[in-house]
Amino acid sequence: MEEKSRQVMGWGKASENGIAEFWDARPIFLGEQVTFLDKVKLVFFPKKILLYNWIRKSLVTKRKENKMTGKFSKLRILDVGCGTGANVIEMKKLWGKEVEVYGIDVINLEVELAKERIKEYGVWADLSYYEGTLLPFKNNFFDVVFTSDVLGHVEDVPNWLEELQRVLLPGGRLAMFCESKLGKHAYVRNYLLKRGLNTDPHANFHISLYAKSELKNLLEQNSFEIKKMYSAFFLSFLVHPEEFYESLQKQKTFFFLRNINRILYWFKKKTHPFSTAVSELYGLVEMLTIGRFLEVQGYVVLARKKD
Repeated sequence: MEEKSRQVMGWGKASENGIAEFWDARPIFLGEQVTFLDKVKLVFFPKKILLYNWIRKSLVTKRKENKMTGKFSKLRILDVGCGTGANVIEMKKLWGKEVEVYGIDVINLEVELAKERIKEYGVWADLSYYEGTLLPFKNNFFDVVFTSDVLGHVEDVPNWLEELQRVLLPGGRLAMFCESKLGKHAYVRNYLLKRGLNTDPHANFHISLYAKSELKNLLEQNSFEIKKMYSAFFLSFLVHPEEFYESLQKQKTFFFLRNINRILYWFKKKTHPFSTAVSELYGLVEMLTIGRFLEVQGYVVLARKKD
């Protein structure tokens, strides 16, 4: 494959220097069957555990419907912005023949790799490319729409949300993680931003970031009823020093924050993977306790399409 085909960045935009934001995450379930220990791993992936649990509730409802009707109907899930297929593979491994998983993305190379990955991991899913505006599915087709780390890369967010609700069945679930503007509780990031330093590691690729209230309004205007909305990592400066490291260490100012960050970064690298696991576990605990009240950066949104 020619190198030129790789010169795309998130949401199909070409960067000026030809460098791409290319996501190639591997699934966390590697075996043929998802074991109890595999499910325990989810505790260290706070976004995934909340999003997958929201989908699982739809599956429970589908099982009840099947039992009542005496017919077997699969739960249809659409992964919008599926990348190289990690979440698609995980959902198929978790729920197997009970679910029909579709994945869609605007980057051809990622879709091609995703098709290779599902074969590698022994699952089947319907994966395809689309141009980023109209989803190539009929109305009221899916029980669940899953999307993670995508909204911030979307040029026309109102149209995109309208498409998500269009393909969802009435009462269908939206399981979404989206990037956002810095909230009022992101104290360190806000302090640095006001002084000209943006610590968002994906700042060059984020084109649509909203405050929590703006995001709520957009969802409600597009017929979504938000059930729960979580933010996390109020203490991101302490638990995720790597997100600050590159931008801070280039500075000659911020002496105190820069040196604290250097120490935290060194400590986390030396104690990885233990420190990483503890950091992510903290994120889950924070989301489930005070996460509904925080406005930091990024939100897990659990919503339903209004009937």
